[in-house]
Amino acid sequence: MTESDNQILGEAIERNSPLVLSLPSAGMLHHHRSRFLGPAEEGFWIEMPAGAQIHVDEVIGNGQGAGISFKAGETKVVFASPVLRREMEFRINEESTVAAILVRMPEQIKAIQRRSNYRVRVSPEHGISVRMWRIGLGAHVKDRPTAKQELTVKIRDLSVGGVGVTITGENGQPPKVSSEDRLRVELTTEKLCIVIEGGLRHPVPPVMGDSIRAGIQFKGLEKSLEGRQVIASLTRIVGELHREEIRRYRLGLAPTAA
Repeated sequence: MTESDNQILGEAIERNSPLVLSLPSAGMLHHHRSRFLGPAEEGFWIEMPAGAQIHVDEVIGNGQGAGISFKAGETKVVFASPVLRREMEFRINEESTVAAILVRMPEQIKAIQRRSNYRVRVSPEHGISVRMWRIGLGAHVKDRPTAKQELTVKIRDLSVGGVGVTITGENGQPPKVSSEDRLRVELTTEKLCIVIEGGLRHPVPPVMGDSIRAGIQFKGLEKSLEGRQVIASLTRIVGELHREEIRRYRLGLAPTAA
């Protein structure tokens, strides 16, 4: 496995992340919900799902591999690896034991980037605003940039993976920003302020006058605990806006203007 893959799996094991266990039996795959329990010298432990013992014993006896899949942020991770043995009283703390399965560490895993999340329109009445700055390659995204680095932007729509904006330049000229720039994005709601690194993904052609419509992709959110907390906050914000869209549709109201 690559260092990145090893880190993704290691973090999932340490967090006791939920997973789906797929066990082959009689030419079929039987899928069970489970969770990681912790690391081991030979691999890692997962909880043995109720009703899976027959399939587990069959896989161990045949030396077959089990399929495992789990989610890490916007990435779905899948791999296959042999089941080494089961333990009916695996101790998870001083007071509790569970039935568990020891799985060998896989030689490789496959990380699949999921499709972009649902994008919702944002209007002034939602109380959500965005500020954006161009920052240097070595700058920390949380460092406060100078005023001259700030771009004039207006939010149009939002998803967990990015934000749609209109960027306006100065003195009638197109904005000075490109897909090579690192961007500091500050998303503010009535309850919180989120600072995220972003990148210009696709200005919408043609550029007319001093403004462009563009998509800004959020970066690096899956790589840290803080980033995953940001994903959770964005998910709540987008969910609330989506539910409002549904309510307006059911009442026969026009969608909010971006």
